Amino acid sequence: MSAAIRVRGRSLVDRVVQIIGMDIAAGRFSPGAQLPNEAEWCERLDVSRSVVREALRVLVSKNLIDIRARSGGRVRDPGVWNLLDPDILTWRAQGENQDAYVTELFELRRVLEPAAAGLAASRISSAQLAELTLAYDEMVAAGEDTAKFFEPDVRFHRTILGAVGNALFRALGQTVTVALDITLRLSLDAPKGQQQSLPIHRTVLDAIAAHDSQAAAAAMLALVDAAERDVAEARAEQKRPPRNVKTRAKGDRMP
Repeated sequence: MSAAIRVRGRSLVDRVVQIIGMDIAAGRFSPGAQLPNEAEWCERLDVSRSVVREALRVLVSKNLIDIRARSGGRVRDPGVWNLLDPDILTWRAQGENQDAYVTELFELRRVLEPAAAGLAASRISSAQLAELTLAYDEMVAAGEDTAKFFEPDVRFHRTILGAVGNALFRALGQTVTVALDITLRLSLDAPKGQQQSLPIHRTVLDAIAAHDSQAAAAAMLALVDAAERDVAEARAEQKRPPRNVKTRAKGDRMP
């Protein structure tokens, strides 16, 4: 086993859940794979058996693993995972096939967020509209400071989801929020910067303020589409070789 990993935090169980869950969701343990036994996890993570057992029970509840007597834990097929679980959404972002996963996240956003914007336009309260406007104003004030831009951007979308006022929508709210968090973080390095999205955010805000459901839904769809383009451009930029590195032609010799 590798050297012990020190697990610190308010909840040891939660930290162990995060470590093991991320290893599974990111593909470091393949479906059907046998997990290390309790003693091995205890040694690696420097925690007690009771902590490991509780963490494994949490992972069972998420359908990531099953535990059988004398055989320990095994990874279940991804087809039965609770894929909308916020933890699993986050863990999968660390996997190898990130391009396909980002596409899935945007498909989820494209289905849910325009509908939420349309409903919010007809239901938003004065206080929620004031919060939405404040979030937009803070995005404008952030300029191209991505650290300052991110929080009001997330709050803008969360406020719209909260304004729907539907219990079932609220149940999906955390899932959508995690999808938002992942994709917005990925778009922060967009070559054209963040301010380019402000006119579309403004269109969403104006449509909701005018209680125009159809216009709000259309504007939100345009915003999600633009965000997906930003993420694609940011990821392409990250994969591009540094510009000061010249590629040698075939047959060239090293000096």
